[in-house]
Amino acid sequence: MNSLNYAVKILKKAGLRCTPGRIEIVSILLDSEHPLSQEEITAELSRNGLDRVTVYRALEAFLKVGIVHRVETGDRLWRYALCACGSRKHCHPHFVCRECGRVECLTGVKLPTFTEPKPGYKVEEQETYLKGICPECAEP
Repeated sequence: MNSLNYAVKILKKAGLRCTPGRIEIVSILLDSEHPLSQEEITAELSRNGLDRVTVYRALEAFLKVGIVHRVETGDRLWRYALCACGSRKHCHPHFVCRECGRVECLTGVKLPTFTEPKPGYKVEEQETYLKGICPECAEP
């Protein structure tokens, strides 16, 4: 199944309208090997006439239904990736390279889920980051 068809399937399953822009945004995220910033997504779509506001609104809708998660690594820039767990709680950690800033989802590593650390508290998001040097930056 190609990424456009799979994008339609993801949007329909989430109960979202399958507009051409949304389909393309999900397709870009499917094809990406790492989380992308809104600016990176907008740059990919600008040739198709989609602007920052359209991309922002789509990403917010995706966040709300849990098909993407938002990653913030300390550089004040949100990055987005498709999320298979269906919630805003991250189901895997992220690796951040201190040299180049690359962010990578470590989907093979599962995190424990914390539901109530103390009586009366409700966990809404869970994030874990591993920081270090990526293989490309570590090469001499």
